[in-house]
Amino acid sequence: MSLRSLRTALGRGPSVSPFLVLGDPTPEVSVELARAAVSAGAGMLEIGFPYSDPAADGPAIQAATGRALAGGTSTRRAFELLGRIAEASPGIPLNLLVYGNLVHRTGYERFTGAAADAGASTLLVPDIPIDEATPLRRACRRSRLGHVELAGPLTPAPRLRRLAAASRFLYLAGFQGVTGVRATGFDGVLDRVAQVRAITDAPVCLGFGLSSRDQIVRAFEAGARIAVVGSHLARLVGTLYGAPADADRLVAGYRSAVLRLTAEE
Repeated sequence: MSLRSLRTALGRGPSVSPFLVLGDPTPEVSVELARAAVSAGAGMLEIGFPYSDPAADGPAIQAATGRALAGGTSTRRAFELLGRIAEASPGIPLNLLVYGNLVHRTGYERFTGAAADAGASTLLVPDIPIDEATPLRRACRRSRLGHVELAGPLTPAPRLRRLAAASRFLYLAGFQGVTGVRATGFDGVLDRVAQVRAITDAPVCLGFGLSSRDQIVRAFEAGARIAVVGSHLARLVGTLYGAPADADRLVAGYRSAVLRLTAEE
C-alpha cells in the first residue's frame, strides 16, 4: 500500500517534502508537526530516526537529533511514532532517512520489515554506499519497501546510472557536504538537476540547501519531482521550542512555514 501511495504521489506531479526528526522537539509534538505539514500541503514526508552521529547533517538537524535523543526517542519509539504518523496521514509517502548503524544493529530484515509495517514507503541509508548495499536492497524488496540511493553534485554519469537503476527515486544532494541552508550557488544546483534528468528517467528528489518557495519552484522547473526542506524547518522548530511558547503555538508556526513553501504563487 505504501509503495502504491508513492507511485500515486509521483504521478500527481511535483511534491514538497518537509524533513523532520522523529521525537523533535518531543515525541508527541513531532507527530503533531508531521500532521501539520500534511495539512499544509506536503506531498511527501521525509522522516529521520534520531542517531548520535548524523554524518550527513549540518548544525540545525544535529540540534534536532539532540533534542529527540534527550527526550528519550529510541529506535523502538521512533517506529511507534512513525506508525502514528502513517495512520494519521493515509496516502502520504513516508521516506525514511536512517543511518547505517541503526539498521545494522537491528538487522536488515527486521528493520525493513518494521519500517514497512509502520507505514514507510521508502528507505534511504546515506552511509551505506551502493557497492555495499545489495543485502539492504534485497531486504527492502522482501519487505515491499522501496530503496533509495543518494547522489551528489560530483557523482559521475556512470555511477549516477547505477544509483538510479537501484532506486525507487534518486535522491540528489544539491550541495557538496552536509545539510544546511545556503545563501549562494543555487543556479549551479539547478544546472545539476538538469544534467541528472538528461542522464536518467528516474524521478529526482532534490535536498540539501532548499529553504524558500522560489527555490522549490525553480527546482521543479529544472526537472525535480520532489523537493526536501529540512534544516530551514528544523531551525524554526528549535527557535519556537526555545521561546516561551506552548506546543500549540509551535505547531501553528510550523504549519505556517510549510504553507509558505507549498502555496501556489
